[in-house]
Amino acid sequence: MTETNLRDKLIEEICLLPDTQLEEIYNMIHDFRLSTEKRYNNLENTLKFAGSWNDLTEEEFRDLSDEISSRRQQAFTQRRNND
Repeated sequence: MTETNLRDKLIEEICLLPDTQLEEIYNMIHDFRLSTEKRYNNLENTLKFAGSWNDLTEEEFRDLSDEISSRRQQAFTQRRNND
């Protein structure tokens, strides 16, 4: 089914709904569209950093990995102590 056909079928279905359900359907479609845009924007922002570590030397990468591991371990220990 083409996008145009699908869009037409959606409009037909919406036209068959009772007026009392239109607001609910509008909110559902609107929320769905916004969440889709948000997911796409998050993915796009994340992909901006793809390959950022390619410029690091092996030593710099190892230091960064060690630092990340250390910070995660420290954060986990702090959370465990707060419980």
